[in-house]
Amino acid sequence: MLVPLDGSELAEHALNPARRLADRFGAELHIVAADVQRDEAWWYQGYVDRLHERVGALTPHVTDERTVGRAIVARARQLETCLVCMATHGRSRSAAIVGSTFAEVASRNTAPLVAVGPRAALGDETSEPPDHLVVCLDGSPTAERALPLAAAWARRLGWRISIVTAVDPVLSPREYGFDPDAYLRDVARRPDFEDLAVDTHILWGIAYPHVSIGQHLDRHPSDLMVVTTHARTGFARAALGSEAARIIHRSPVPVLVQPAPTR
Repeated sequence: MLVPLDGSELAEHALNPARRLADRFGAELHIVAADVQRDEAWWYQGYVDRLHERVGALTPHVTDERTVGRAIVARARQLETCLVCMATHGRSRSAAIVGSTFAEVASRNTAPLVAVGPRAALGDETSEPPDHLVVCLDGSPTAERALPLAAAWARRLGWRISIVTAVDPVLSPREYGFDPDAYLRDVARRPDFEDLAVDTHILWGIAYPHVSIGQHLDRHPSDLMVVTTHARTGFARAALGSEAARIIHRSPVPVLVQPAPTR
């Protein structure tokens, strides 16, 4: 598990979920700080010492690379089998609500990564054991790229899966050839989910999908949500996809992000 840190409380928001996931997977916890110049090394070492006291064993990395997203992806690739878990510095009135650093990492990275949004409630060692993840679908093949990943995580961790799709009843989706009931039943029967506990939920509402999904998670807490980005070439922020960004920003739980291939 690799957590990018910059000394801020916002970045440290990812430490607790990263530690919990590392413990579940039997993985090592690593941290990385970018754009740390030689005359700042004293600061970084003191910072690492304080983190050791708070969260226990971790392996620190430091680089003077000024492009933070590039530094994070480079370190993750050097560690080979590595999952990046990072906090997003969200803002409330923009499609780029996950912050430029996370969006840059998502645009540069082909491996899944975990986003910890500003509303994510963080458990601790006294919390109930995790046993539940939610997969968000919209009927598109791109969104369905998250299904094998969600199934693999659920099987490895012994979790159950909820598959959700947000539907606006005003648009009468069946008139456009999309039957959400039949669609979710078909998805739940796919081979990926063999021997897994799967339930499905249609979130009827006229709100934007990220609002309906967030409200569902408020009422039915889970431990993790899984989404696919709708990656595009161009600006790093656009590469995440605006709806995926809004879901991450609204989510009350960490979000496992499956990057889509760029075009």
